[in-house]
Amino acid sequence: MTFTRRSSLALLAGLMVTPLAALAQEDYPNRPITLVVPYGAGGTTDISARQMATMAEKILGQPIVVENQPGASGTNAMRAVASADPDGYTLIATTSSPSFVTPALRNVGYDTLTDFVPILNYSGPFHGVLVAADSPYATLDALIEGAKSGAVTYGTAGAMGGAHLAFASVARETGAKLQHVPFDGASKATAAVLGGHVDAALVPAYRDLVQDGQLRLLGVLDGTNDPDFPDAPTLKEAGLAAEFPSIVGIMAPAGTDPAIIARLEAAFTQVASSEEFKTFMTGLGQPVRIMSGADLGKTIEENLNAYREIAKDLGN
Repeated sequence: MTFTRRSSLALLAGLMVTPLAALAQEDYPNRPITLVVPYGAGGTTDISARQMATMAEKILGQPIVVENQPGASGTNAMRAVASADPDGYTLIATTSSPSFVTPALRNVGYDTLTDFVPILNYSGPFHGVLVAADSPYATLDALIEGAKSGAVTYGTAGAMGGAHLAFASVARETGAKLQHVPFDGASKATAAVLGGHVDAALVPAYRDLVQDGQLRLLGVLDGTNDPDFPDAPTLKEAGLAAEFPSIVGIMAPAGTDPAIIARLEAAFTQVASSEEFKTFMTGLGQPVRIMSGADLGKTIEENLNAYREIAKDLGN
């Protein structure tokens, strides 16, 4: 077989592809990385993501620029990042709502399971079941039993959000008459239970009010206990079937090189595991919950399926 100059050059180029690709991966990152936050500046997701970025850029050797893209419960930013180049230079700090709650309810223009590669989870606020300090309900079981004989009202940050769907699942499982009262934000739901306008509220950011004795924490919706209140049971510890963990994690567009994902996961995990980051998050009133990218992917899939079933039962 005779090789022409052109075929020889083509063969040589082909042989060089793998070494060049490997070199590109070893060189990553060689320019600034953008970390998109799907909410406005100043919220806990934004603040924690900025701290994560500040610490991780020292490990990666390149700036990590945080960019806020709020709108549509975080789905606008998710859709934009899903279509970004999968080169490791555009990432998103995502939460439960745009990852699996809202996609379970409607078409959001992306598929979390196929359009993204999870890198890691580093937090996830606890959502508590809270009643006023003078409430007749001393336990989660007492609240549910009370709702079997008469309607018990509970407030959340909005209709068809994660907390609403979680307690809709509890009502379906137990037959309790849990009547949902949606509010425009968690702070208003908290004010409503403090003022006696609802029997309970399912909200995050309750630590100070419970410690001050203004609210009583009956339990948490998540799969793990709140370390500040270890005696407050999870739903499963209270004898119920479901758990509804919250996430705050980082993902990249699908198709990003596995070597780049591994580099990012190692860097972000190093930050999340550090005492400096844990102290920062404690001051922010947020837990550190580290999950690998693989485990985060499983959590998203499980919750997406669970919320779809609940939404179907609600006729959504």
